[in-house]
Amino acid sequence: MFSEIRQGILPLALRNIQRRGDLERAGLLIESLAKHWRDSKPFELLIISPQRDASLLRQSLPRFPNIEVSVRPESDFFSAFSPFYLLTGWYRQQILKLHVPTLLGFGGYLTLDSDVCCVGNFDSQSFLEHNRALSRWEPKRHHGWWQQASKVIGVPYDPKSHGLSVTPNILHGDLAAQTLERLRGRYLDPISALVWWKLRSPLNTAWTEYSLYTSAAEINGTLFDYHAEWDSCYSADIHLFSERSCVWGADDFERLVRLPNGTDPGGKFIIVQSHARIPLERVREYCLSFAG
Repeated sequence: MFSEIRQGILPLALRNIQRRGDLERAGLLIESLAKHWRDSKPFELLIISPQRDASLLRQSLPRFPNIEVSVRPESDFFSAFSPFYLLTGWYRQQILKLHVPTLLGFGGYLTLDSDVCCVGNFDSQSFLEHNRALSRWEPKRHHGWWQQASKVIGVPYDPKSHGLSVTPNILHGDLAAQTLERLRGRYLDPISALVWWKLRSPLNTAWTEYSLYTSAAEINGTLFDYHAEWDSCYSADIHLFSERSCVWGADDFERLVRLPNGTDPGGKFIIVQSHARIPLERVREYCLSFAG
């Protein structure tokens, strides 16, 4: 069960053409966390990057007294010959969100990416209800990866049920470890098993971290020991994420920026899609306008 949530993980690879944009967005995420973190102890943000990016990230990211940022290369967690490196960046990020917290013994943790911004005040207890997390959920019928993950884990697929939704979300290291252990085979370690399943489904999304995590916890009977039921999360007074305040395109942004400063965003985190190509200073002004 959860006792607190004061850790976060951010997989971050700086793209070759737009390295500065990725770096600046990560900096904005850190700045927004610093504005809204309301706990006596610092929030611990772990950034995992390719070796080539680690030094630049350490030198360039902003520093705040209430946000403890550490940058570690992928090579700290995977050997040079690991099958991890056979995967594309999107799948690598998914593995990092399960594998690294397992190795480091995380309890509850936030999963983040550089398109995410914090827009509401929170502390280590904000997303807990009776020691269970108020995570994000989605109907399984909305995405094909739920049926694929059911095959990987070996659990029946029920399109009427719900599973944990995409980043940002809240996971627990205990269930991440259970997920990886469920994937371990007689001849394959968990990472090799995931690569094998991906090779079997080259044209489909073979799995996502959240569908694997949910499915493994379901078959182990531990999902609701750690996570509040989906309907409780939907009806809770506090929401991790606000769909209505997210920016998916330029049209969204022009509509949202007309709202008065301090307007309730509807949740503590939002996404401002980088592909919308909105100047970062305007994104920063929007995200930091919420009073929290």
